[in-house]
Amino acid sequence: MTVTDGATAHADELYRIQLRHLDDCPTCRKGVECSQGVRLRRAVRAARLAADKGRPRWT
Repeated sequence: MTVTDGATAHADELYRIQLRHLDDCPTCRKGVECSQGVRLRRAVRAARLAADKGRPRWT
């Protein structure tokens, strides 16, 4: 496993956590943002960006 693979796996796990939160949170189900949902979305975005930094651009 390379560093990029580890970062991708971490981002995927955070995304699964975010999806579970969206299913479980009554506030998010109404279409209103809650603070935990916002934090999870930011964490997923940051993890995806970190995972993409290690990849070659044109593959």
